[in-house]
Amino acid sequence: MKKKLRKNDAPRRRASARSALRRESDRALTEQIRRLLALPPNQRVHFLRKRLPGGGSAI
Repeated sequence: MKKKLRKNDAPRRRASARSALRRESDRALTEQIRRLLALPPNQRVHFLRKRLPGGGSAI
């Protein structure tokens, strides 16, 4: 037996899906931050390094 869809069921489902997506996004961001913080400092700030003409690098 199928349940009849009410007029206001769709907005409720969309809100539920939106909140689930927000929770998943927050969880993924927290996981990414933890993963990056677990790296050694020289790997965490690789994007700050500038190559020097003599073959070295500096922050």
